[in-house]
Order: sequence, then C-alpha cells, then structure tokens
Amino acid sequence: MTTHPTAVICTPLELEYRAVRGLIGGTATEEHRRDSVYERFDYRGRKADWRLVLALTGRGNTETSAAVERALAAWEPQVLLLVGVGGGLRRSAVGDVVAATKVYGYEGGQDTDLEYLPRIDSLPTSAILDEQAKRVSLEGTWIWRAEPEADTAPEVHHRPIASGGKVVTGSASDTAELIRKHFSDATAIDMEGFGAMAAARQVRGVEATVIRGVSDRLDDKDKETDKRTQPMAARRAAAFALALIDRYDPDPVEPAPAPTPPSSKYHFEPQPGSNTTIGYMGDGGNATFGAIGTNATGHIHHHYRDEEEDR
Repeated sequence: MTTHPTAVICTPLELEYRAVRGLIGGTATEEHRRDSVYERFDYRGRKADWRLVLALTGRGNTETSAAVERALAAWEPQVLLLVGVGGGLRRSAVGDVVAATKVYGYEGGQDTDLEYLPRIDSLPTSAILDEQAKRVSLEGTWIWRAEPEADTAPEVHHRPIASGGKVVTGSASDTAELIRKHFSDATAIDMEGFGAMAAARQVRGVEATVIRGVSDRLDDKDKETDKRTQPMAARRAAAFALALIDRYDPDPVEPAPAPTPPSSKYHFEPQPGSNTTIGYMGDGGNATFGAIGTNATGHIHHHYRDEEEDR
C-alpha cells in the first residue's frame, strides 16, 4: 500500500481528459479496477508527492455519479476533483474559471396543473478546498501552466454552479429562466457536477469540488466557436485544478499494519537443556509429546492399569 496521498481527477469529456493529461506530464500507468480503466501518475506537488489518478466518467449526472462511486471505492483518495468546461451565467465570461462553492440540482420539482414548483436541492463542495482555491486565484500564477506567456490570469469565480441533464442553448429557454429565477447566484451551468458531489458526500474523509472553465455563454453558443473555446477552457480548468492540488496539504497516510500471525492458546519459549513433561490422567485419556531441536529426544509412556487387577 502506498504512503503517498491520492487525488482523483474526473473528467466527463475526452477533450477535458486530454487537457488534464497534457498538463500533468510524465509517464502514466494504466490500471483496471472495479470494471473501470484509470491512468495513474506520480505527481510532485508543492507540499506532497501525490498518487494522481485520472478518470473519464462520461456525460450526465447519473453516469458521472456511478463513475465517481467506483473511483472512490477503487482508490480511497483524499481529494476528488471534477474538472472540465461549462456554460457561463451571470457575469462570468468565456475563458473565466469557476471554482464551485456548492452545486444546485435544478431539475427536481413538482409539475402541477397551475405551475411548476421547483424543489431546490444543493450540495456543498469542500470548505477547505474552497479556501485553498481562493489562495490559488489570489496568487494568479496558475495560468502559466496552461499559457506560459499570459500577462494576467483570467477571473476566477468562487460561486455556485447549476447542474442538470439538459443541454441549454438559449438564454430565453424555460430552463434558463428557471435558473435565473430560483438559482440566481449560479455562475456556471454543467451536466455532471451534482452527480459527482452526490457520490462524494457518501464517503467520509474525501475533500471534493468542481472546477469549470467557461467555454460559452447561453446566448452565444456556436459549434464552430466551441472548437476554439472548449480546448482553451478545458486547459484553464485543468491548470487551476493542478494548482489547487499543489497548494493542498494532505494528512499523512499511515502505512497498513503488518499482518498479525494467528494466535495460539499456548506459547512455549524453548530453553537450552530444559525438560518438559506432558501427561494426562483419567479414563480414556491420551497424551502426546514431541521434541524439536538438535539432539532432542521425545518419549511417550503409556501405563494401563485394569481395575480388575486390584480386586
């Protein structure tokens, strides 16, 4: 068992996976665990040497939740990050990064004859990762991982995100209006954040959060533009995520204790020249004696006395 802390980075899309993998560098070891394929890296952070695991979850909250559950069971990490691109809301611009403080699930609700009554459901992200994310954005050097020639870092928003199964492509859509009305502080929208946090909350001892690079706005979605902005946003989210792992100071990982040999009811310490006698008295009794060692001898004495002889 490794004594290095473990961080798992989950990405829903292949372009997000490639962005993270490209910034990690080094040689990956492919491992198959719990019916999933992972890549493991030895990663030297600022405060610890990490076992860094990269996982491709697939799209949507349901699929991502199942994939995160498997990754948590397979690796027992100290940190779990969901990293990728998202749509911008409120004041976030294309190229900005959103470090989620909580994730709204916007699809729950009751649809009546008169109106739709949403049931607001939210899951917090890790408080300690949120604090560390604020320090990363204050330092501003994280962008150099993705863009070494950048003069300044993009804006980082420490705000909630909204998560659901719909691909929202218009700011005047019913879903966009629902989010504005009931989740007005959400700064990005995605399709996997709620599922990832729902899985992570079931496991004690793991710090989890969501990092999104803004690749488009709801009123400015275009497939040709996505070809340019999505790789850029994914790379920025990956750079911020790795800088966050660099800053995080994990608790020491205790090595597994050595297995204890099976205990015996009786324990004998051999002593040179010592004598041991084992016997049994009683009807039908048996006694067994053995000796082990150089020049050792063992004797078994059996004396049978018939009660008829004494009469």
